[in-house]
Amino acid sequence: MEYRRGRKNNNLSQRINIMKYEAIIIAGPSGVGKTKIVKEMTSDTDIHKVKSKTTREPREDDYAGQYDYLTEDKFNKLEKKNTLLVNAKYRGEKYGIDKTDYKKVKDRGKVPLLVITPRSAKELMNKHGEIKYFSVFINSSDREIKKRLSKRSNDTGKQINKKQLKQDRSFQDEFLYTINNYHGKSSKTANTLVDLWEFRKRSGILSKRLIKEMIDVGLLLENSDPKRVSHASYDLSLGDEHYTKGKIIQLTETNPFLVIEPYNYAIVTSKEKTNFPRDITGRFDLTVGLFAQGIILSNGPQIDPGFRGKLFCLLFNTSDSKVAIKRDEKYATIEFHKLIEPTDQYQGDYQDKDRIQDYLPSNTMRGAISTLKKEIDTMKEEREKLQSVVFSRNITISLGFISFVLAIIAIVLTLLNLT
Repeated sequence: MEYRRGRKNNNLSQRINIMKYEAIIIAGPSGVGKTKIVKEMTSDTDIHKVKSKTTREPREDDYAGQYDYLTEDKFNKLEKKNTLLVNAKYRGEKYGIDKTDYKKVKDRGKVPLLVITPRSAKELMNKHGEIKYFSVFINSSDREIKKRLSKRSNDTGKQINKKQLKQDRSFQDEFLYTINNYHGKSSKTANTLVDLWEFRKRSGILSKRLIKEMIDVGLLLENSDPKRVSHASYDLSLGDEHYTKGKIIQLTETNPFLVIEPYNYAIVTSKEKTNFPRDITGRFDLTVGLFAQGIILSNGPQIDPGFRGKLFCLLFNTSDSKVAIKRDEKYATIEFHKLIEPTDQYQGDYQDKDRIQDYLPSNTMRGAISTLKKEIDTMKEEREKLQSVVFSRNITISLGFISFVLAIIAIVLTLLNLT
């Protein structure tokens, strides 16, 4: 497409405008700590919360300028005038955001921040396009929600509505980010969200600081160790569950080593569980130490945006010696890539799967993995026969290199069958 200096390209201009986030949306169940997070986010930044209108009574944790408290009649008049950008009923009370208030924040050169219900957020994104909004779903455990609600002044707000909670959480996949606001970490959560906003137009490999920040609020990896974060990557640790020799085996404190026999394989799992947003993809590969011992990673290393679950991979031992890997030991390194723009979330068969049996096909004993094992056994028999061959000059042929080549061919054939 031709683009000349001095001439306005309307199509290009429209595409650039579409890709610009206009506002931030914060949503989540009642009691997850949204008020404190928003207060932190709007302190000393260009982010400004658009004042909401509500029919509910003021609470002790409300801050000045957060709400316009209206009677039912006044709120109904706004509904009739059709001036509300957002109009919702939540836990028996009405909430809304006036279009005029939204425009005032924009006209001041500030970034509008909308605190609305999860359902309202979905409706707004469906109406105007999700790329218009930098959307964040705030979540927390039932225990922490109950603890926060118990501190509220009004009786109706002190109880968990399990039906409402379940409904709210059902919308979280509609959002760009789902953040877990852990107890006492509202400031860290707010700082992370401000950083993510600042880097909204950037793409590339995540740095150590961003990896740590995102992991700390439940993004990227769960069940992780901050000490394993490197300059621009994370060292994955070997999980307890693996598949080898035709069966699933669990590593324990008394049996902590996975041993891969020469020219054999094992399907292993990570201790960590991924939780990728829709603008992050990942790539992982074996450590240099394992590769130097003859271990090869035999499946694709890319992790799709939006994927949640443990990481599984097939490790093949190409050497003629046993290789042992200890549980929790570093076996692979993962790096995180931020995309130019968000994409569709992974919706494959392995979403939210943590057990190795969910990854094994039902016909494992007859499938490609079993075929690989037979190829390996045949190769080993041929190797032993060929090694005993002696030429007329009594020179014994060493076929280690040939064995290695045959092993690689067997892996390639297997992967072709798997795909």
